[in-house]
Amino acid sequence: MADFTDYAVVRDGTAQLTVPVWKIELRIIDSQTGEQSHDFTGANALRFPQLLGQLTPAQQDAFVERVVAMLIHWRAGLED
Repeated sequence: MADFTDYAVVRDGTAQLTVPVWKIELRIIDSQTGEQSHDFTGANALRFPQLLGQLTPAQQDAFVERVVAMLIHWRAGLED
């Protein structure tokens, strides 16, 4: 397994990009009770990347940390 060295993810400005928008629809159901706790369907659907703007800076950083590792693996040919 490969190890990352000298690894850092640091905010470095803002970008104005034209990117696709993904609509994410789901309902969250408690598997024990069957009770629905969230409904993100129809008008309540989530949209990415706009969803990032609704997160706190700490949540944005945590999201990027998770995604960046996957992107690095893909670009380095370590994972499909």
